Amino acid sequence: MNFYSTFKTSQLPIWIFVLGFIGLYSISNSLFSQNNNLAEDIEFSKKWEARLNQALSPNHSHTNRGDKSHRSCLSMVLLEGKQNKHKLTERLQKVLRTHAIRPDLDFSVDSRHFRFHYDKTGSNAVSSTDNNNNDIPDYVEFMASEFESVYKKEIEELGYIAPPSDGDEGGGNGFYDIYIQNLQQGYYGAVNYEQKVGDNPNSSVVETEAATSWMEVRNNYDGFGLQNDALKVTAAHEFFHAIQYGYNSSDSPSYFAFEGSASWMEEEIYPRIDDNFQYLDGVFDAPDVAVNYNEKDANDPDYFDLRINWYGSWIYFQYIGENYGKEVIRTFWENLRSQSELEALNAALITKGTTLNTACEDYFIANIVLSASSVSQPFTYKRAADYINYLRENTDSERVRVEGQLDYSGQSKVWDSKQQGNRRLMRFSADYIELTTQQRDFKVEITTTEGTGSEIGVQFVALKANGEVKVVKDYPSVGEDAKIEVQDVNQNDKMYLIVYRLGKLNDDFTSKQYKLRIANINEPLGIEDNLGENNYFKIASNPISNNLRFIYQLENQNLKDYKVNITDVLGRKMTQNNSIEKTIPTSKWAKGTYFVTLLYNQKPVAVRKIVVQ
Repeated sequence: MNFYSTFKTSQLPIWIFVLGFIGLYSISNSLFSQNNNLAEDIEFSKKWEARLNQALSPNHSHTNRGDKSHRSCLSMVLLEGKQNKHKLTERLQKVLRTHAIRPDLDFSVDSRHFRFHYDKTGSNAVSSTDNNNNDIPDYVEFMASEFESVYKKEIEELGYIAPPSDGDEGGGNGFYDIYIQNLQQGYYGAVNYEQKVGDNPNSSVVETEAATSWMEVRNNYDGFGLQNDALKVTAAHEFFHAIQYGYNSSDSPSYFAFEGSASWMEEEIYPRIDDNFQYLDGVFDAPDVAVNYNEKDANDPDYFDLRINWYGSWIYFQYIGENYGKEVIRTFWENLRSQSELEALNAALITKGTTLNTACEDYFIANIVLSASSVSQPFTYKRAADYINYLRENTDSERVRVEGQLDYSGQSKVWDSKQQGNRRLMRFSADYIELTTQQRDFKVEITTTEGTGSEIGVQFVALKANGEVKVVKDYPSVGEDAKIEVQDVNQNDKMYLIVYRLGKLNDDFTSKQYKLRIANINEPLGIEDNLGENNYFKIASNPISNNLRFIYQLENQNLKDYKVNITDVLGRKMTQNNSIEKTIPTSKWAKGTYFVTLLYNQKPVAVRKIVVQ
């Protein structure tokens, strides 16, 4: 690799002019913002400052696997601030400006695609070690070598477009500028959005939101585990941010898109460093948090406990890359030139014969299977054993967190997310319920009373000893309930019920609640009890000898709107649309078990079991 080293003279007068201009612009901008939506701007400023402080927190370096702190990328916080600087208070605009100005360092050296700026003395100085005596510090040479390796893999091999050139900035040669300096304790590096150029001349397609950028990295990675490894994953992660800005630097892609795919790129370029494993425990311990959880969910009271999940979503991109092709992620970013985030991802997956919804359903299954076996496809990860080992060392489980246990003995049973769960089921997320049963056949139903748009699906998953995976699933249409019939169960299989939601473009962090009901396969399924807090529906006497009567309280309802259907255990109808006010003779019925379904306007609202003797 050829290097070209130069010494840069001071540009103090120019910098003073630039700072003065930026200061005047920011003050006028601040005055404008104070007169427009003041309360909203103050609220935005508070949230942005909290995200900035979190990103700069000194406990992000992950030097050992027992440390539960996580690193955070500053790039997205800076991008958000620059895109919304008119909303920031004057104080925070000044803070932002400290990150907006390129550092003034004395030396620079060029590789094929990058210019590295550094100092040999002072607080920003790199190590003076120079084993080949070429007057370029070994640290700078090693960094240049790694960035060129990253460039080759991300641009030339994976096919992403190079970031747009910044022209005369940073020395005037158009190379991508990287500034090596003494960064605040805790963060690895950052890509700084600089100027929107609209179209990226490095692609044959016309972009509208491409932007130039520059990068800052550390002058040493002491305290970040193995220094060389920390530098490598920083190069893979941060340069991919620069690439992303070449496609779309607007606020349309979320932190999920930016950070999830950048963290995935670490695994793609350096698959054995495993620095991004630090996020696995967060994702696997909180599967009921949205896969695409992002900065737009900042009103969530648990936001600062869950914010690492947009980094942890690298495992979702990893699943897509392994099972549908890593080029899907590139197509996703190409689509983001003109499409919204979910549309772009769905369109990319359609090119591989699947959809976003199907990929999410399979991803939920893969996280409980955690296998690399070919017989488990498509629910596999190549490095499943490594994920299991990491989770075993860092969490209480070797797989995704199980929300609860359900033992089904043949009698109808209900699992209520409000009572037995943690009351969290966001968009594109799942609850896992471990199932034990001696029954070979049964039905499962998911019901929700939260109205249209609250669809919740269910998947039965059986893990067989030979690695095979049996799946029965249903995701309901709008206004319907999910129902599945499971047959020929092997009691020796490990069984789970996955209750999950998909999502829509504008869904927020709000969770939905549900009831899961498991019952005899011949029993009519319906809501176990959806009558309201002060209502009830009971059998007058049970077991029953001759006559079936009902005791009920149904406030503010027309009793004529309620009817009952009765079936035997084989599903055969004994009565249909009977009035709840009338007695039903049972003397001629065979002894045994029957099921009474209460309907309101022909929709099941309760099921009761009776025994005729």
